[in-house]
Amino acid sequence: MDKNKFFNLSMFTLRVVVGFIFAVHGAQKLFGMFGGIGLEGTVKMVEGISFLNPYLVAVAWASIELVGGIFLIFGILARWSALFIMLTVLIHLWKFDLTYDSLMQSMNIEYNALILSSCLSIVLMGGGSWSVWDT
Repeated sequence: MDKNKFFNLSMFTLRVVVGFIFAVHGAQKLFGMFGGIGLEGTVKMVEGISFLNPYLVAVAWASIELVGGIFLIFGILARWSALFIMLTVLIHLWKFDLTYDSLMQSMNIEYNALILSSCLSIVLMGGGSWSVWDT
């Protein structure tokens, strides 16, 4: 297998794993699937972190996770999907982990660092040639 095929396999694997994680998180936040809190619970969570118009923020946040995750799985606008997912993770870090937890005591920092670095790789390298539509 040549170097280019390994690259495409790597980007495909990265996209599918990160995409699956966020598609599930979005479905949990929007619809309460997979043991999630649903939209009502997401709105309450957003209210607790002092955003204006928590309903709009909750819908946008959950939609970015769901649609961005699905788009990553299929390689549709992979760079943009990864960028928007990075923004949701950075907001989560800012509003939750840095506000309520000590960085070293929170296990979320490792998860979030892994997600951010994975998404950054997709933003910089693209989704690979095994993408439906990547820019």
